[in-house]
Amino acid sequence: MRTSSLPRSTQGSPVRNGLGETARRIGRVASQLVQAQGWVVYTIGADGNAGRVLWAEEDARRCAAYFSGHHRDDPLAPHRIAGAPHAIGWLRQRLDRADGQVVRYEQDFMRPYRLSDALDMLLPAGPDGPGLGVSLLRDAPHPGFSNDQMDALADFHALAAQLLGGTDPRLRLAARCPQLTPRELDIALAVAAGMPNKQVARETGMAPSTVKTHLAHIFRKCGIASRGELARLAY
Repeated sequence: MRTSSLPRSTQGSPVRNGLGETARRIGRVASQLVQAQGWVVYTIGADGNAGRVLWAEEDARRCAAYFSGHHRDDPLAPHRIAGAPHAIGWLRQRLDRADGQVVRYEQDFMRPYRLSDALDMLLPAGPDGPGLGVSLLRDAPHPGFSNDQMDALADFHALAAQLLGGTDPRLRLAARCPQLTPRELDIALAVAAGMPNKQVARETGMAPSTVKTHLAHIFRKCGIASRGELARLAY
């Protein structure tokens, strides 16, 4: 059974912001392009591996197993494909190398969870470089991806990277602080643009004290302590 198309983090909390919607669109278009049977869009963790799930249409059991530890052995982990052409990795090509880590991944994850092949690509979530990973999956016993599909994905990557590499503040802030809710994003962007709390309250129909409470949550979630730091995150 496929997971719900609701975006969920690895802890199961919904990710409902502009970045999550962008992830859904990218995943669905890329999946249709290469005829993948499952896909996951994820953030890139500080350790260079897949971080939190932004959106997935994938077998729930396999997805959970992957993020329980197999993601560290993945030959297509972000830190392993960052230097590849177009920042795209093809699992079947990596399996040909047959080193110990690749063999372990094939035996312990691919075979038990019926994974035939995968294509992974990295995309920027703003002008600061790679921020998102897209994993496109084929189930066993279906054949792996073709050279033509790999080429099509490279063309798609060029277009998607150009769009995502822009300077849209909402997308940038959503990428840097993916735990923010849509309401918190609205408030954060208004404050980052220089709007005082009282004006934010008038614009949103909230009490100034409620705006202050939201702002405290925003600072905590983003790991910052001032309005100036918030502005630098967004702009």
